[in-house]
Amino acid sequence: MEKQNDNSRNTSRKFNDHDRTRKFENSERPVYKDPVITNKINGIREGEYFNGVAKILRKVKPGPVIFTLSDGLSTIDGVIKDSEYDVDNVVDIKGLVTERAGKLQIEIEYITKSSTDFNKIIEELSKPVRTTFSIKSERYEKMKTRFMDIAKRIRRAIIDNEPIIIRHHNDSDGINAGIAIELACQKMMEKIGINPSYNLYRSPSMAPFYETSDVFRDLTLSKRLTEEHDQKKPLILVLDSGSTPEDIFSFKIMKTMNHECIVVDHHNPVIIEKGKTTVCDYLSYHLNPYLFGFDNQTSAGMLCYELARMINEEFENPSMPAVAAISDRCTIRETDDYVKNSKKSLDELKKVGIAIDFIAYNLRFESGEGVFEELYTNYPLVELINEEVRKDVEKQLQSTMPYLRTQEIDGITFSHIDLEKYTLRFTYPTPGKVLGMIHDTIALGKEHSPVITIGYVSDMIIIRATQPVLPVQKLIKVLREKIPEANVDGGGHEMAGTIKFVPAHLTRIIEIIKEELKNVKYAETLHGQ
Repeated sequence: MEKQNDNSRNTSRKFNDHDRTRKFENSERPVYKDPVITNKINGIREGEYFNGVAKILRKVKPGPVIFTLSDGLSTIDGVIKDSEYDVDNVVDIKGLVTERAGKLQIEIEYITKSSTDFNKIIEELSKPVRTTFSIKSERYEKMKTRFMDIAKRIRRAIIDNEPIIIRHHNDSDGINAGIAIELACQKMMEKIGINPSYNLYRSPSMAPFYETSDVFRDLTLSKRLTEEHDQKKPLILVLDSGSTPEDIFSFKIMKTMNHECIVVDHHNPVIIEKGKTTVCDYLSYHLNPYLFGFDNQTSAGMLCYELARMINEEFENPSMPAVAAISDRCTIRETDDYVKNSKKSLDELKKVGIAIDFIAYNLRFESGEGVFEELYTNYPLVELINEEVRKDVEKQLQSTMPYLRTQEIDGITFSHIDLEKYTLRFTYPTPGKVLGMIHDTIALGKEHSPVITIGYVSDMIIIRATQPVLPVQKLIKVLREKIPEANVDGGGHEMAGTIKFVPAHLTRIIEIIKEELKNVKYAETLHGQ
């Protein structure tokens, strides 16, 4: 066997005739003459001799001890009759690489505690290999350090065999955000020999904030992982939600339970003081364009796509950020660049977004593993879903448009409708989607003047607007001040959101909205944009 010339692997010269493989010559095992010595697990081959440093990730007994060993980038089983060493110990190991049941393992001949600083090795390996964005963007460049820090932390979690829980909003933007991070983590886990089925979990949230019910679902999963399966505490990633005051209680719970949380979001945090939001104290990292002086136009799906590319340098799907941006009505230059990179038409991308929303509605709390990804390669399925949605949209518009009430208030087109009376419930499109379609219909031809459309049920108002003349969070603040007994709550973006309240106050809330529109100085609003 000739000496290998592989620059990516650290090998030394062959053993002589007195090498350790001679002890197998009279057994049924194969004889490995002159094995190559290596200190890298990544790419290791049967018949080579491992002589290097490894961290113990797992220990299984009784019987012969089976370790799961890691050099930081790859894992392999190590087998020895018995050993005092345990999980998280860093050890120097020597042994021959053999195959058993189709799987490589090191037959450990020598093991001792290592003086190597394994953390330094991991620290270097955790740094993102890819450090550039897929498009040119001043926004991204200003946020680059935060991108890099979060990518490094997630890579570190993967290398350290920490489970990862991904929690994302259940719309096209949030789903694209969640899947991008999931696929990047999955690829990296598989590359280094970690089974994603045991370490990677993705779940949707129905609300655009980290609901308490979702917190306890995640804690239940965490308890199962740590107590039943002896795994480490998972790293929690909250995507396309998590930035607003509504999230504080949830993150307080997580911090009390000693769980690390990271948020990647584009919703308005409402309160930013000294560069921090109301939730920052409970998070290890918070990536939100508002923290860097930007707005909500860089959606979570866009942010997470770039983050995913840094987590795993082999990850690419340029259609994902384009669909996310279009679905969330992002009109910045970056959206155009993503559309161009996708090599798909605007119409094709819109249809993928609609199909994602349709499937998400029907799956509810299910992750839809593999189904959403199918939409990027199976265009007949996308067309089939869109045709069905088109029929349902026509039905909903037919039952709502005649009952829409519209008036002009100081240059602002204000429309409202009782969604509870005039929409079909428990079917797609949802009342929120229906209102969006009604709003788009009204806004046609009114590109240069504000259009605000509200739809209401007994205890909730949905708002859509073409310009931020009355931002949702500002309106919530006004309503809380004027009718505190209504227990107003809610959230969203400046031009799209939901407000919840005690049903008895619906009429008064609509009156206050009209009053606030009369107080808006439209000319000043335009001047300030």
